[in-house]
Amino acid sequence: MSVNACYNISGRFRIMTEAQSMDKTLEFPSEETLLSTRREIIQWWEGQRFRFNVIVGTVGVTSWILLMIAGSAALKPGEDFEEPIAMLFGPFVYAFLANLCYTLGWILDTIFYRGSPRTRLYKSGLIFSAVLTALPGVWAVVAWLITVYTEKKLE
Repeated sequence: MSVNACYNISGRFRIMTEAQSMDKTLEFPSEETLLSTRREIIQWWEGQRFRFNVIVGTVGVTSWILLMIAGSAALKPGEDFEEPIAMLFGPFVYAFLANLCYTLGWILDTIFYRGSPRTRLYKSGLIFSAVLTALPGVWAVVAWLITVYTEKKLE
């Protein structure tokens, strides 16, 4: 069993086992957590970043696969549903921009909010990011369903 050393929100040093660390990472933020200093707010947001990246990344990979499979099935042979260069580099640019927007979340939180709005802001941003990330894959599936219904490939 491996052991991780970390600092908790109050700045106290704490030893955690790997299982405790993973449980803490997977635990969804609660409304009960009231933090008052800007440093604590930033630490709270940065503690949630891994979860945000895993959720949005999983939705992104699924959307990318749907775009490749359903998008290709919806078009005539030789046509591209999306530019190949965008399919290669787009996910990296999108991941960078998603994390930049995530950082704006804690900036807004430190400027305008104290205490409980934090989890609502986080959840709203997470849902918005996941839906936005899913849209290309959803569009590809809709395009494929149109071709199945009309029995005519898109040009």
